[in-house]
Amino acid sequence: MTKSISKEPKHHSAHKHHAAPANSSTAAIPRGLVRCEVCHEYRGAVRNDDLPTASQREEAVVAVLCICDGIPCRKCETGRIHRPISNYWSEAKGELIHCPWFSSQAPCDQCRAEQQSRIA
Repeated sequence: MTKSISKEPKHHSAHKHHAAPANSSTAAIPRGLVRCEVCHEYRGAVRNDDLPTASQREEAVVAVLCICDGIPCRKCETGRIHRPISNYWSEAKGELIHCPWFSSQAPCDQCRAEQQSRIA
């Protein structure tokens, strides 16, 4: 008997994910990416040739995940961080960002902001 393995994200809101096509007038967004209606980040699969030179990888097709596919914050367990050993599209920087394996130790944006306010 073969067990079916689902590649669906475990995040509950991601199960209701409906992608909206990226704005075609925005030249900086590579073909193959769509905006997630839940978190508003981009996700999809991009041909390496369609990425800016600085973002190109060794693979012919690069998987891009949004924060919905991320893992829970290890501090608050409610926020999310990008999945380690994955890529996400930074709209602000206009480039593909790789999350290394050790990024699982990082807090979510909200916990990071609270940490910074305590330090300052």
